[in-house]
Amino acid sequence: MLIELELREGYGVLDISSATVKNVIIEKPDNVLITSSGSFLTDGTDGILYYKTLSGDLDQVGVYNVQAYLEMPDFTGYSTPTSFQVYKNLPLP
Repeated sequence: MLIELELREGYGVLDISSATVKNVIIEKPDNVLITSSGSFLTDGTDGILYYKTLSGDLDQVGVYNVQAYLEMPDFTGYSTPTSFQVYKNLPLP
């Protein structure tokens, strides 16, 4: 699964192209935290940070919280957290 985080400042996107640290923090339903490096699909001026989940990242049913942590010359800090739901697999027919 590809997680896409759009970082905004006011009504516009935040240019994150100068970020030297681009972490994506995922909190699992059991409160375990995963911190991984995010990446750009463009140059980062669109304010979008991506993370492609790995096997085991989404291994629990429930609500996951996700947040970016960035270090840039003029900003260091966290994005607004967001959440998503993971459901159990559907049974085979």
